[in-house]
Amino acid sequence: MTDSKTLGAPLYMVQFWFSTRRLAELARALRLPLRHADTSYMVHCALGELFGTNAPGLYYVDVQHGPKKVDDGRDVRVLAYSELPGDALMELARGFASPMVYATCDFERMAAKPMPSHFAPGMRLGFELRACPVIRKASAGESPSGRRKWRRGQELDAFVARSWELDDPEVDLEREAVYREWLTGHFERSGAVRTRRISLERFSLDRFLRRHGPQASGKRKASTITRPAATFSGELEVLDAAQFGELLRRGIGRHKSFGFGMLKIRRA
Repeated sequence: MTDSKTLGAPLYMVQFWFSTRRLAELARALRLPLRHADTSYMVHCALGELFGTNAPGLYYVDVQHGPKKVDDGRDVRVLAYSELPGDALMELARGFASPMVYATCDFERMAAKPMPSHFAPGMRLGFELRACPVIRKASAGESPSGRRKWRRGQELDAFVARSWELDDPEVDLEREAVYREWLTGHFERSGAVRTRRISLERFSLDRFLRRHGPQASGKRKASTITRPAATFSGELEVLDAAQFGELLRRGIGRHKSFGFGMLKIRRA
């Protein structure tokens, strides 16, 4: 549930440029295995180190305008939704980030704009979304043949979960159709929009670095997980202005710390 303090608060889109060399330095300082440190997660770490509790929770790493691997010597463009304007974020970083962390971001190239405060019902918008189409099982179970079993609370690729539930080699299950249904369900449950068109533009199974343990201990363990990464595009119709504003703030799906869930919109 969204904190009531955020209702009606302004929302900004901020563009950052991060140095992959500096992100690699940060990874080493955090004692992360660099060979597994993907750029998206290192951007998450950098945002947290730069802005603390005010760090944007939704961000998008634009691999078309930069690298996918840490430490390849280039800069990567990052878009994020923030409840603070760009100048306030910059002041936070100047005041409290270490010099090494501050140097990860080129603040001279940072840009920001306020998002519209109202989206009228009936408005049609184009969108792009990078999401992690996974589900959590509400209860333990097994496939009809008994060959596949899952635990209560286990996280599964939505496509894998559907194929296990059907357990029928005669059914020609399409990954794109399952992922479209997964995303449509998120939109419908929000009450914010009606989907008019959804296309799966890209899909991959990606490995991500994840840290475990209390952050204050300074001894967090790192491991890697494999999850589906899907980029969608399409068109939406706004049904409820307030709910749509909250959908933009909340994002879609799980694993937002890996750069998933930010709904980018444009004029249809």
